[in-house]
Amino acid sequence: MRDLKKAKRVMLLLIVAGNLFSANLLAQSPDQIVIKKPGLYPEGLVYHKETKTFYTTSIAKGKIVKVTKTGKVTVFADDRDLVSIVGLEIDTKRNRLIVCNSDPGVSIKSSEKTKGKLASVVLYNLKTGKREKFIDLAAIAPKGGHLANDVTVDKKGNFYITDSFSPIIYKVTKKGKATIFVNDERLRAPAGTFGLNGLTYHPKGFLLAAVYNGGKLFKIPLNNPSNIIEVELGNKPFPTIDGVLLLDNNTIALACNNFTGAEFLSAVYKVQTNNNWNSASTTATFKTGNTFPTTLTKAGNSIYVIYGKLPLLFGGNNPMAQEFEITKVKF
Repeated sequence: MRDLKKAKRVMLLLIVAGNLFSANLLAQSPDQIVIKKPGLYPEGLVYHKETKTFYTTSIAKGKIVKVTKTGKVTVFADDRDLVSIVGLEIDTKRNRLIVCNSDPGVSIKSSEKTKGKLASVVLYNLKTGKREKFIDLAAIAPKGGHLANDVTVDKKGNFYITDSFSPIIYKVTKKGKATIFVNDERLRAPAGTFGLNGLTYHPKGFLLAAVYNGGKLFKIPLNNPSNIIEVELGNKPFPTIDGVLLLDNNTIALACNNFTGAEFLSAVYKVQTNNNWNSASTTATFKTGNTFPTTLTKAGNSIYVIYGKLPLLFGGNNPMAQEFEITKVKF
């Protein structure tokens, strides 16, 4: 009888341990994290592996929030100069968060002074949340419309920012000096549409930059930015490209969406090359439904995409979206 009781206790401990192990695995890599913040309308997404936390932005409220894997949301930054926060990136070596600050005209902080003209990057200390630097990119650009959209960091700590309303990519050194890295008509979209959007650094020394309208992808060498080539994408299934995420040297993931919902289904696409990004082809699709996926990030071995639901915001915010999702991409 004593042995039977001992066996039952052992079995019970094994069951409890198994349940805890399963729960731990779920906490490490959940399929979906729900952000229950009505009217947030996130756009950018990045994962901080040291704290196991996502950072995301708000187009509508001009703030940056932290999201745990259980969905707990806390405000990281909400200072007066933030209008609409778009893309963001972590500079791990310098322990800072780099965010793109713009004004497409739908924020509670929008104004005639900044609407369609604001393009800046703001640097925050990751540990303290303190703002370290505000860099006005529009101040060094030609007159016209400007909107800082996405940012990527190279191995030297320089970072690059796309301008959706001008055919410009900016370069900012790790010390904060800003210049125009490239200004090329091949990167311009028709007036009234979004142009340059997602951006990623490739360790072989070039950028891969997306133009939203038309779904184009360009390869731009860091040592010769005038030598731009358009990546031949063949029979691509998408007419827009928003977020761009490098998965390995020969593979990227693209978040593609639209405002009409009629032309094609929003989705994340896996795109691969066999000739160093002179051309590439779509090899897998993850359908997202009518959610407007915008930006992607890696969390360990998993890929996550943020569902921004931006057509509701740009359509008048009636009805207001009540919650937003960070979803694991499964190709």
